[in-house]
Amino acid sequence: MYSKFVPYMNPEEYMDPSIFTADSGKRLAQAYVPMQPYIGLLPLKVALQKGTVFPNLVIPYPDNQYK
Repeated sequence: MYSKFVPYMNPEEYMDPSIFTADSGKRLAQAYVPMQPYIGLLPLKVALQKGTVFPNLVIPYPDNQYK
């Protein structure tokens, strides 16, 4: 779909590519994704209200958070 997409790169904002080479010894990022057990799916009507079909991802905001 985006095979011909070329992002615009401002030449004034280029960083020195030598700082991020494989042998520089610097870590750019490390992802941490905890295991999430599959415990079933929510019914479609409830899933649309909650924003997810996975019940273990439903984290409601407290009602009085912004009062």
